[in-house]
Amino acid sequence: MLQSRPARYPAPMARRDRDEQPKWGKRTPPKSERAAAEKALEAEELRRKSGLSKSAEALRAPPVRVLGEKSRFVGVDLGLATGIAIFNRDGRLEGVRSRHFQSRDALRSAAGAILDEIQHVHSVIVEGGGELAEAWQRAAAHRGIHLRIVQAHEWRSKLYYPREHRNGPEAKEHAVKMAAQVVEWSEAKGVSAGALGHDAAEAILVGLFGVVEAGWLAEMPRFRR
Repeated sequence: MLQSRPARYPAPMARRDRDEQPKWGKRTPPKSERAAAEKALEAEELRRKSGLSKSAEALRAPPVRVLGEKSRFVGVDLGLATGIAIFNRDGRLEGVRSRHFQSRDALRSAAGAILDEIQHVHSVIVEGGGELAEAWQRAAAHRGIHLRIVQAHEWRSKLYYPREHRNGPEAKEHAVKMAAQVVEWSEAKGVSAGALGHDAAEAILVGLFGVVEAGWLAEMPRFRR
């Protein structure tokens, strides 16, 4: 019986297989893939030098806080005299306080401690900028807290008539009057509407702006002018 001889050449490839084969060696990855690979190698090198595993590194980033019935929204007016206003899940003022600091360094280092003092903080809105605001950003991110930074003109244009904030002193004076109405409207226990300073008053209004923007309140309450 005749035995079949082994084929001298491999079977020809189908057209589709030929088309999928690279003509000149391996395909060069696109620039985006190369950049991602370089970043992954750099991250791996940093982990190796610091002795951290991937799972340990993941534990360093806390989960973002989930909105619940006990969640609180905090409005902050940054400065050496810092105002801190706390709103409940219904978007109403719950409490307000003032903290006085000797220096900007002391204020920067106190951001985390202030956030830890308030239970169930979900979101923070800060009026300010520069290194002070960055310190609050880092403290909030470390705790999984949402944080937004605004400037005075942003929230004042939403809460005030133009004639009520033509200059700084007028805006601060009006803030005290309007914040007192927020206290009454919220029926905030333990908060004296007649004893509000400029920093506490502006923290209340920054916080009120924040809860409306975040949807905790459907619309801005109407106050007496």
